[in-house]
Formats: sequence, C-alpha cells, structure tokens
Amino acid sequence: MELIMQNSFATCGQACIAMIANKEIEEVIKDMKTDGPTSIGQLIEILDFYGIKHAERNKRISKKNPVPYRYSILTVHTKEGYTHWTLLHDDKYYDPEFGLIEGEYTYGKITSFLEIYK
Repeated sequence: MELIMQNSFATCGQACIAMIANKEIEEVIKDMKTDGPTSIGQLIEILDFYGIKHAERNKRISKKNPVPYRYSILTVHTKEGYTHWTLLHDDKYYDPEFGLIEGEYTYGKITSFLEIYK
C-alpha cells in the first residue's frame, strides 16, 4: 500500500479510494465528479465503479463490531470537529491528512468502518 495524501482539505475520501484502487487522486476526483467532501454512499459507488469488493454497508463500532477489519475505510470524528476518512491496512493507518501512523490512532475517534475485500 502506498500512502497518498489528499490534495485539499476535502479530498480525504478520494485519497483513500486512490490508495485502494492504485490510481492517481486526480483520476479518482474526475471519476467521482467531485473534489469536495464525500459520503459513504459516494465511496461505495466508486468502489463498485472500479470493481473493488467491499462490505455492503458501513459498520458502527460497537460491542458486536469492536475493532475495524484489517483492511477498511474508517470514519473518524476528529478532535477539531470534522468528519474524516482514513484507511486501515495491515494494522497501519494510511491517513491522507496526517500521514502513515503505526500504533494507536490519536487524531480522532474512529466510529465506523467499511470492510474492503481485496
């Protein structure tokens, strides 16, 4: 997995998809038709467009789903108050805003995850 940094404040979702699909972020932005904030529905739609298998829906972290699957797009609520997408792969966080993070994720609270099957 190669870390791809977001190219503006609002392209964390596009950067996560670029990492998963092994594409340039600009290509993902073009294919998604947005360089702005993204929803989980938009992320699922572009994963389908690229033929990348994934869970049917985003799962909230709970007692039933206590930890994210080892390859997932994570929903993060940052300490600064905005929602952010980051990627978990092989116990490392590929965060398009903060960089590669090994160990505990400290930039916000991970609240849900979308499993990627690849």
